[in-house]
Amino acid sequence: MTQNDFIDKIHKRLSIVSVGASALRNQGASGIVDIARDYFYQSISLDDYFEKLSSPDKFRKFLDDHTVKLLQSFPTDGKSWGAARKGLNLFLRETVYSKFISDHFKLPTDLNDFNNLIRNLEVPLDFDVATGIYKDRNGTIPKWISIKKLTENVSDIYQREALAISQSKKIARVHLDLLYWRQRETK
Repeated sequence: MTQNDFIDKIHKRLSIVSVGASALRNQGASGIVDIARDYFYQSISLDDYFEKLSSPDKFRKFLDDHTVKLLQSFPTDGKSWGAARKGLNLFLRETVYSKFISDHFKLPTDLNDFNNLIRNLEVPLDFDVATGIYKDRNGTIPKWISIKKLTENVSDIYQREALAISQSKKIARVHLDLLYWRQRETK
Protein backbone atom coordinates (compact mmCIF):
# COMPACT_ATOMS: atom_id res chain seq x y z
CA MET A 1 0.00 0.00 0.00
CA THR A 2 1.38 3.40 -0.93
CA GLN A 3 1.21 6.41 1.37
CA ASN A 4 -1.48 7.97 -0.82
CA ASP A 5 -3.51 4.76 -0.67
CA PHE A 6 -3.17 4.74 3.10
CA ILE A 7 -4.24 8.40 3.40
CA ASP A 8 -7.23 7.63 1.17
CA LYS A 9 -8.23 4.76 3.50
CA ILE A 10 -7.89 7.05 6.53
CA HIS A 11 -9.99 9.70 4.71
CA LYS A 12 -12.69 7.09 4.11
CA ARG A 13 -12.56 5.89 7.73
CA LEU A 14 -12.79 9.43 9.10
CA SER A 15 -15.73 10.08 6.79
CA ILE A 16 -17.55 7.20 8.46
CA VAL A 17 -16.55 7.52 12.11
CA SER A 18 -16.73 11.32 12.41
CA VAL A 19 -20.53 11.36 12.22
CA GLY A 20 -22.16 8.79 14.43
CA ALA A 21 -25.84 7.90 14.12
CA SER A 22 -26.78 10.12 17.06
CA ALA A 23 -24.97 13.19 15.68
CA LEU A 24 -27.63 13.87 13.04
CA ARG A 25 -30.69 12.12 14.43
CA ASN A 26 -34.22 13.55 14.19
CA GLN A 27 -33.55 15.60 11.08
CA GLY A 28 -36.79 14.62 9.36
CA ALA A 29 -35.55 12.02 6.89
CA SER A 30 -33.69 8.76 6.98
CA GLY A 31 -30.30 8.24 5.35
CA ILE A 32 -28.80 11.62 6.22
CA VAL A 33 -25.84 10.12 8.09
CA ASP A 34 -24.92 7.89 5.14
CA ILE A 35 -25.34 10.76 2.68
CA ALA A 36 -23.05 12.95 4.81
CA ARG A 37 -20.45 10.20 5.17
CA ASP A 38 -20.42 9.56 1.42
CA TYR A 39 -20.16 13.29 0.75
CA PHE A 40 -17.15 13.71 3.07
CA TYR A 41 -15.29 10.94 1.31
CA GLN A 42 -16.34 11.54 -2.28
CA SER A 43 -16.62 15.33 -2.41
CA ILE A 44 -14.08 16.84 -0.03
CA SER A 45 -10.51 17.03 -1.25
CA LEU A 46 -8.21 17.00 1.77
CA ASP A 47 -5.57 18.80 -0.31
CA ASP A 48 -8.05 21.61 -1.00
CA TYR A 49 -9.17 21.72 2.64
CA PHE A 50 -5.67 21.96 4.11
CA GLU A 51 -4.65 24.51 1.48
CA LYS A 52 -7.46 26.83 2.63
CA LEU A 53 -7.37 26.11 6.37
CA SER A 54 -5.05 28.93 7.40
CA SER A 55 -6.87 31.67 5.45
CA PRO A 56 -10.05 32.93 7.18
CA ASP A 57 -11.70 34.10 3.94
CA LYS A 58 -10.77 31.08 1.84
CA PHE A 59 -11.71 28.68 4.60
CA ARG A 60 -15.09 30.36 5.22
CA LYS A 61 -15.88 30.10 1.50
CA PHE A 62 -14.79 26.43 1.52
CA LEU A 63 -16.99 25.77 4.57
CA ASP A 64 -20.01 27.66 3.19
CA ASP A 65 -19.75 26.03 -0.26
CA HIS A 66 -19.57 22.53 1.19
CA THR A 67 -22.41 23.24 3.62
CA VAL A 68 -24.66 24.23 0.71
CA LYS A 69 -23.61 21.26 -1.45
CA LEU A 70 -24.13 18.78 1.38
CA LEU A 71 -27.50 20.37 2.21
CA GLN A 72 -28.53 19.99 -1.44
CA SER A 73 -27.73 16.28 -1.30
CA PHE A 74 -30.09 15.69 1.65
CA PRO A 75 -33.63 14.43 0.98
CA THR A 76 -36.33 17.12 0.85
CA ASP A 77 -37.71 16.26 4.30
CA GLY A 78 -34.23 16.36 5.82
CA LYS A 79 -32.89 19.62 4.47
CA SER A 80 -31.37 21.25 7.53
CA TRP A 81 -28.58 23.80 7.19
CA GLY A 82 -27.65 23.09 10.81
CA ALA A 83 -27.30 19.34 10.24
CA ALA A 84 -25.15 19.90 7.16
CA ARG A 85 -22.87 22.36 8.98
CA LYS A 86 -22.60 20.21 12.12
CA GLY A 87 -21.73 17.08 10.13
CA LEU A 88 -19.15 18.96 8.10
CA ASN A 89 -17.57 20.49 11.22
CA LEU A 90 -17.40 17.06 12.89
CA PHE A 91 -15.62 15.60 9.88
CA LEU A 92 -13.18 18.50 9.53
CA ARG A 93 -12.35 18.34 13.23
CA GLU A 94 -11.62 14.62 13.06
CA THR A 95 -9.20 15.15 10.18
CA VAL A 96 -7.00 17.47 12.22
CA TYR A 97 -7.22 15.11 15.21
CA SER A 98 -5.94 12.19 13.11
CA LYS A 99 -2.22 11.59 13.53
CA PHE A 100 -1.82 10.16 10.04
CA ILE A 101 -3.63 13.01 8.31
CA SER A 102 -1.80 15.55 10.49
CA ASP A 103 1.55 14.00 9.67
CA HIS A 104 0.75 13.73 5.97
CA PHE A 105 -0.21 17.42 5.75
CA LYS A 106 2.62 18.43 8.12
CA LEU A 107 0.44 20.00 10.78
CA PRO A 108 2.40 21.41 13.72
CA THR A 109 2.93 19.19 16.74
CA ASP A 110 3.34 22.10 19.15
CA LEU A 111 -0.10 22.77 20.67
CA ASN A 112 0.14 26.57 20.29
CA ASP A 113 1.22 26.34 16.65
CA PHE A 114 -1.46 23.69 16.02
CA ASN A 115 -4.16 25.88 17.59
CA ASN A 116 -3.01 28.82 15.50
CA LEU A 117 -3.25 26.81 12.27
CA ILE A 118 -6.73 25.45 13.01
CA ARG A 119 -8.12 28.68 14.47
CA ASN A 120 -10.61 28.99 11.58
CA LEU A 121 -12.30 25.66 12.27
CA GLU A 122 -15.73 26.05 13.79
CA VAL A 123 -16.87 24.16 16.87
CA PRO A 124 -19.50 21.57 15.86
CA LEU A 125 -22.72 22.96 17.33
CA ASP A 126 -25.20 20.79 19.17
CA PHE A 127 -27.20 21.01 22.39
CA ASP A 128 -24.21 20.41 24.67
CA VAL A 129 -21.92 22.90 22.96
CA ALA A 130 -24.64 25.54 22.58
CA THR A 131 -25.57 25.16 26.26
CA GLY A 132 -21.94 25.64 27.25
CA ILE A 133 -21.55 28.73 25.08
CA TYR A 134 -24.89 30.14 26.28
CA LYS A 135 -23.87 29.70 29.93
CA ASP A 136 -20.39 31.13 29.37
CA ARG A 137 -21.98 34.18 27.74
CA ASN A 138 -24.49 34.53 30.62
CA GLY A 139 -27.50 34.09 28.35
CA THR A 140 -26.74 37.15 26.23
CA ILE A 141 -27.18 35.28 22.93
CA PRO A 142 -30.26 33.62 21.41
CA LYS A 143 -31.36 30.50 23.27
CA TRP A 144 -30.53 27.24 21.48
CA ILE A 145 -33.44 25.53 19.73
CA SER A 146 -32.11 22.57 17.74
CA ILE A 147 -29.74 21.52 14.97
CA LYS A 148 -32.71 21.09 12.65
CA LYS A 149 -33.77 24.72 13.18
CA LEU A 150 -30.25 26.18 13.22
CA THR A 151 -29.80 28.95 10.67
CA GLU A 152 -26.63 30.44 9.29
CA ASN A 153 -27.28 33.67 11.20
CA VAL A 154 -27.68 31.96 14.60
CA SER A 155 -24.70 29.72 13.85
CA ASP A 156 -22.60 32.81 13.15
CA ILE A 157 -23.60 34.27 16.52
CA TYR A 158 -22.64 31.08 18.37
CA GLN A 159 -19.39 30.73 16.41
CA ARG A 160 -18.44 34.34 17.12
CA GLU A 161 -19.06 33.81 20.85
CA ALA A 162 -17.20 30.47 20.73
CA LEU A 163 -14.23 32.28 19.20
CA ALA A 164 -14.19 34.82 22.04
CA ILE A 165 -14.43 32.06 24.66
CA SER A 166 -11.71 29.99 23.01
CA GLN A 167 -9.39 32.99 22.77
CA SER A 168 -9.78 33.57 26.51
CA LYS A 169 -8.89 29.90 27.08
CA LYS A 170 -6.01 30.08 24.56
CA ILE A 171 -7.30 27.21 22.43
CA ALA A 172 -8.88 26.87 18.99
CA ARG A 173 -12.68 27.08 19.15
CA VAL A 174 -13.07 23.61 17.63
CA HIS A 175 -11.73 22.25 20.95
CA LEU A 176 -14.68 23.72 22.89
CA ASP A 177 -16.55 20.56 21.95
CA LEU A 178 -14.12 18.67 24.20
CA LEU A 179 -14.97 21.01 27.10
CA TYR A 180 -18.75 21.12 26.68
CA TRP A 181 -19.58 17.64 25.38
CA ARG A 182 -21.77 15.72 27.79
CA GLN A 183 -21.14 18.11 30.69
CA ARG A 184 -24.62 17.40 32.02
CA GLU A 185 -23.67 13.71 32.43
CA THR A 186 -20.54 14.42 34.48
CA LYS A 187 -22.07 16.72 37.09
